[in-house]
Amino acid sequence: MRATGFAIVLASLMALRGANAAPPVAVPPIIVAKAPNLVPIASRMTKGTISVRNTGSAAAGPFKVTVECKNLGGGGCVEPPARAVAPYEDPAFPNKLTVTVPGLAVGHVFNHKIAFWDGLVWPAGNYEFTVVADAGSAVAETNEGDNSGGTVLNVP
Repeated sequence: MRATGFAIVLASLMALRGANAAPPVAVPPIIVAKAPNLVPIASRMTKGTISVRNTGSAAAGPFKVTVECKNLGGGGCVEPPARAVAPYEDPAFPNKLTVTVPGLAVGHVFNHKIAFWDGLVWPAGNYEFTVVADAGSAVAETNEGDNSGGTVLNVP
């Protein structure tokens, strides 16, 4: 009796779907990877502050941020005293200021005021700063393409 009841239910389902309809396909679950996304806030460099925001969905471990200066009119950027620059030097990133960030929680911003910035005297000109978050690619991110940002300091 059960076999006949089952056959009737199966026949009814087949009729509702159509005789040639394929059986339902199981849809795999959507997996969303949680990872940090480190984005520099380059505009803050005009005030001497290195800033990076974690816009991702997971905390970031330690990483390095670099800053490079270029005089758009030719020539170099202001040279601070060697002893002032020493804490910002890293042989892996020559000719760039380097800051190590110990880690960064989701949605948080890391800020570091460059210790010697306020003592610098900038001659008239335009100075371009390029800030690179996670310069050594130590952190696996959701978007590696937005790690660099730039801004220009205009000194009249």
